[in-house]
Parts: sequence; C-alpha cells; structure tokens
Amino acid sequence: MSQAQLSRIETGPPIVHLDRLVQWATTLRIPEDRLWFAMPTAAGELDENENEVNRRQLLGTTAATAVSGLLGGRPINELSVAGHEAVEWFAWHLWQHRKDELDPLQIPGSIASRLSRHPHVMQTTEGAYRFTDPALTDVLVAHRVFGDIAQGSGHLLATAQTSHATDLTISALTADDPGARRGLTAWMRRGATAVLRVNSAGILAKVGAPDLGDAAICTLRADQDARHLYLTAVASRVLNLPWEQAAQIASETVAHAVVQTPGASSGIIEVASRQLASELANARDAAARWCSAVLLAGCPDDSGARSALMSAVQQEECRENLRAYAAVLAGTTPLAIG
Repeated sequence: MSQAQLSRIETGPPIVHLDRLVQWATTLRIPEDRLWFAMPTAAGELDENENEVNRRQLLGTTAATAVSGLLGGRPINELSVAGHEAVEWFAWHLWQHRKDELDPLQIPGSIASRLSRHPHVMQTTEGAYRFTDPALTDVLVAHRVFGDIAQGSGHLLATAQTSHATDLTISALTADDPGARRGLTAWMRRGATAVLRVNSAGILAKVGAPDLGDAAICTLRADQDARHLYLTAVASRVLNLPWEQAAQIASETVAHAVVQTPGASSGIIEVASRQLASELANARDAAARWCSAVLLAGCPDDSGARSALMSAVQQEECRENLRAYAAVLAGTTPLAIG
C-alpha cells in the first residue's frame, strides 16, 4: 500500500454538507474566491435564523474553511491529490514532533517539493519548513482525527496528546455527532492507553454540555495517568511552561506540594495563582477549570484567587466543578472529594 493510499484511509471522509458550509462562510464573511463551492446569488436563499451560528458551529467551521484555503481556493477537481496530502502529511508530523517547523532532512523529497510551492508554507532562513500560520497545524490535525473518530476508530486519537486548540475544533464537530460522542465516552473510560483516555476526555469536556463535562471530570479524578496528562497540559498552557516543568508541577500538586518550581520566588507564585484563577473563567473547557482548581489548591492562600473562585461559582454549570471550587475555598484539594 502506498503512502498516498494510507493517507486517504486515515484522513477519512471530507465535510460535504454544502448548506452548512454556505451558512458558516456567510457568517464568517469568507471571500468567495477562497471557497471551493459556489455561494447563493441572493442573500434570501439563506434562512435568517440559520445565520445565528453558535460557538460550536464557528469552531467547527475552522476546519472546513481552513482546509479550503490551504487548497488554494480552487475547485477540488482541479487540485493535485498529492499536493493536498503533502500539507496533511506536514501538519501531522509537526504535531507528532511538537514542533512549529521541520528540517528539510526530515521531509521526503517528493513532499518537500510540493510544500515549496504551497502558498501557506514558507521556509526560514535556515531552510526549515513551517506554515505561515502555526494554527493551521491544529486545524488540519483536528480535521484528520475527527474523520477517524467518525468512522468509529480511536487509532489516530491515541497517537499523541492533542492540544487545547485541536480539541476545540474536534469538539465542535463532535457536538453534532452522537456516534462520535458515544465512541469518545467509551474510550475515555476504557481506552487502552492514557493518551487515548485523556484525549477523549479533553474533547468531551469542550463540547459545552454540563453532563459531558461532569463525566470527563469524574473520569480524570479516578484515572491517575489521564489526570496527570491533563494537569500537565493545563499547567503548560496556562502558566506558559515547558512540558517537563509542567509535568513536575502536576506531580507535586497531586502530592499536596505548593505549585512552584525549585527556587521560585513568591512573586512568581502569585503570578501563577492569578493565571490559574483566570482559567476558571474558561467557558470552553470544563476539565481545564477543574484542573485549575486542583492546581490552585496547591498555591498559598490568595485573596485574588478566592475572589475568582467565588465569581466562578456564580457562572459554573458543571456539578463537579462546583464541588471542586467549594473544596478549594474550604482549604482542601478537589482530589479529596469522593
């Protein structure tokens, strides 16, 4: 089997619902020359109510419209399939290596030649290849992984831990797919690896449904390995830390240590406390709010953090997060809740 055939199998079916694509393109005011489909000639062809697109649809649109833009705005039947697969290959390997760019020696010559001609790929002065917008990696990876999920497979989801941005796009597509939600729920609870379990929990926690958020949090509280990965991801993203340092903080927090690195000053600890407190307002990720509460429980008592917790209680829809906030306010860790 060739690499091209394998890529087509792993990528899964494309999004083909033109009515939804037209609705999204209209809402986001995407120029027609960047689309691979024709827009209606009259605005009246769209139902006015359909223009009220919610957050999930807007996030889901990112995958469809960005893939369209990456293909140069031309009709699909005019594109080189190999050229399409080149940018997908590139995005996938950037994600797997946790990098924003790849050295030419890491890229097969046939793919490098196509990337060199692609409008959304550039080369640095050192010759490394990278996307003109690093966010395109998350978009393309999310589109590819969701195609696999929609077919009932968790193979790609188990490859590596997904990013917050990738999860957001996949969750937007999952929100309208009951089969995908069922598969993710099963993998979250009984997945063969911690990576598959934490990725599934991360996607479900971002769908925006309180019951799925509660289910993800309950799973993380009971699953030590998945919990460690999620805590690490939140600490790394929110505190802007290297992965290894964030993993150390996650381990120390579970062991009831203060959230700090060796030699950290009280000023750094206060900044960390404020950043974690701000994450409590992240409406897009119920499990990240829970992880932030867990990490805050390891910080010294701070009036700003207590104020943020009290404010979060007023907005929170997930039962498990309300319990977590109450635990921190009472001076204990959410991990102590049975």
